[in-house]
Amino acid sequence: FKQQRIIYKKMSTITPHKLGVHKILKHIPLNAIFDAPAKRRLAKAVNIADLRLCAKARAHKMVFDYLDAGADDEISLRRGKDAYSELEMHYHILAGLKPPIDMRTKIFGEDVKLPFF
Repeated sequence: FKQQRIIYKKMSTITPHKLGVHKILKHIPLNAIFDAPAKRRLAKAVNIADLRLCAKARAHKMVFDYLDAGADDEISLRRGKDAYSELEMHYHILAGLKPPIDMRTKIFGEDVKLPFF
């Protein structure tokens, strides 16, 4: 029994750090690998609702639910919505094109100068 304790003690002193695993892992860009999906979601976000979904996917469920509910009294939730409702997000559609832009197209065989949706 005493010999088993000695063996267990020797085994328990072996750690990943002592084995040098940290030296190998520092050359692998783990943060970039794990953060890539979140960065893609953020790049695609076009409004506050999209940012909320990004936060929901990224944060721990309990933390997100607490903050999403307004942290108990919902005063911070109302203030946050009021603050963000004053901000505008501008889309980068047709960005980089120089005027005049030719927007002509055909709809049902008819020439239209400016398409509408």
